[in-house]
This record gives sequence, C-alpha cells and structure tokens, in this order.
Amino acid sequence: MVDWSIEPIQFFGIAHFFEKLHTLWMSLLSGICKVCVPAPAKINLFLSVSEKRADNFHELRTVLAKVQLHDLVTVRKAKEKGSTTISCPGNIEIANEHNLAVQMVNHWRSATGIENGVDLLIEKKIPMQAGLGGGSSDAVSTLIGLNLLSQKKLSFDDMLDLGARVGSDCPSFLLRGACVASGRGEQIREVKPDANKKISGNRVLLFKPSCGFSTADIYGRYQVGDSLFPDTNQIDERIEHWESGQLSLIDLMYNDLSSPVLKKFIFITALFKELRERFKLNPMVSGSGSCCFFIIPEGFDIGPVKQLIFDSWGEDIFLTETKLL
Repeated sequence: MVDWSIEPIQFFGIAHFFEKLHTLWMSLLSGICKVCVPAPAKINLFLSVSEKRADNFHELRTVLAKVQLHDLVTVRKAKEKGSTTISCPGNIEIANEHNLAVQMVNHWRSATGIENGVDLLIEKKIPMQAGLGGGSSDAVSTLIGLNLLSQKKLSFDDMLDLGARVGSDCPSFLLRGACVASGRGEQIREVKPDANKKISGNRVLLFKPSCGFSTADIYGRYQVGDSLFPDTNQIDERIEHWESGQLSLIDLMYNDLSSPVLKKFIFITALFKELRERFKLNPMVSGSGSCCFFIIPEGFDIGPVKQLIFDSWGEDIFLTETKLL
C-alpha cells in the first residue's frame, strides 16, 4: 500500500505534474491507494461582465491568477463499489452531495464507467463565499486525483470537458499559471509565458470580512451599462497590451462586479478609499467577493496596512499574505 502525496508548492497544474512524475506513477500504479492534491485559490486580475446569454449565464472576459493559498484534497480508493464519502473537518456543512468535488466524482464515473468507491477528505484553507474559487479548485483536484488512481486515463481535453460540466471556474484550475477565460468562464487559454513569468512571485494580501457574499445576489445587482469596457474588442486589446508588456499589471486590474459590491457594502468602500489615499494601493474585489486583495509593492511595509484592516473590520476577519504562482 502506497500513500502518495504531491508537494503543494511544486504542483498546481496537470501538465506540470505529468512532465515531472509520469515515470514514477507508472511504476507505482498498482500500489497507489491514496493521493493528496493541492487545490489553489484564484484571484481575478481583470473581470468584464457582459449581457446574459441564452443559458442564463453572463458572457465573461477575465484574467485569472492562482495563488499559493490552497486547500488539500485527499482522494482514497474505497472498498464499497459505487460509494462516495466526503469529509471536510471544520466545515461539515459542505460535506454533502452538493459539494462540487462529489459532483466531479459522479461525472468522472459517468465518463469512465468506473464504479470504484471513493473517499474524499478536503482540508479547507480557502474561505468560502469569497470569490476565490475554492469549491471549483477542490473539484478539479479531485478529478486529478481520480485520474491518477485510475488505470483508465482521461485526456486533458476530456478533463476540460468534465470541469466545464461541474463549474464555470473549473477548467481554469487545470492550467498551472494565469489564464484568460471567456464564455461563461469555461473557455480558457494560457497567458503568454513572458506575462505569466513577470507576475509570478508577486506578493498579494488577501483580506475578507467575516461575512460571505452570494454570487447570485451580486450578479443580480450588476448593471451591464456600468461597465467601463462594454466593447469586446477593447477588452481583448487591453489584455493583449498587458501580455505584450505595453500595460502594467496595476493598469490592467479591473472588476465589473466591484460596482454592485461597493454600492451594497459601504464598509468595503470606506476601507478601499483609505487604502488608496493613505497608502497609494490599488485594492480590488476578487470575482463577486467577499474577498478583496491588492498587489503588495516591492519593499512595502505591510504592517500598518494590516493593522488598518483589522481596526476597520475587526479581529475575526480572514487576512493572509500569499504570492501569485
């Protein structure tokens, strides 16, 4: 029996994994009973939201970047055929059949015809209802784990298809670094290597109030006419200029969903104003919130900013410093 784990900081993408460890897992395949796969959080560096589509989803253009903050998903073979169990210590309210990781198991079984029992353990570090993609990332890490444990391997394209069925954010977590997503979020491409390399390692402060936000509520409050970038060609040009180095990361950063968030939650508006005026920072909402973030300038003393956030929102908030992958 082999207990096999994947080093969290070294692996956040399926392509990278197979490049590094293909030979090893082939030799150990028959003995592997468990794999541990990190599930990174994401932040939206850019997000433009257009009109609703026929399927009731909004058309999106977004630049997503992964950060080192991650959950850890353990996928274990179980003896009982067709069974699925899930455990989320400290978060028992999400340990049920509605969890995206459990839904991913169901879709994987349908796609492969494999009825092996599966036990899932999700150790949460990513806060929920935060706009950080934790549930989608957990689901993709579950899929990666299932693929590793199975002798019937799915192709990358097959995994993309399964991801899109489970959640709009899921496909992006199959890519290691930053990516550009469109459609409802399921159409993805890698960010150009030079741009990805330039942002990798940037320090980021994530800070979230003690409450979470409903994605449906924030989208319901969004007015397409409020967008600064209503033209798709203008959006694509902006992203291309950033990728080619003509536009800085700070100048790229934008989120259409900031408008409904800041209108509803005045305490975020007030803090953002102070962060801009006192510290010359560029705070953002990630996705539909409630987590916020900013890129930490090189050599910047973050201590006074952290204290300001605690003083403004209280000591029970989520606050952590991390890095872009």
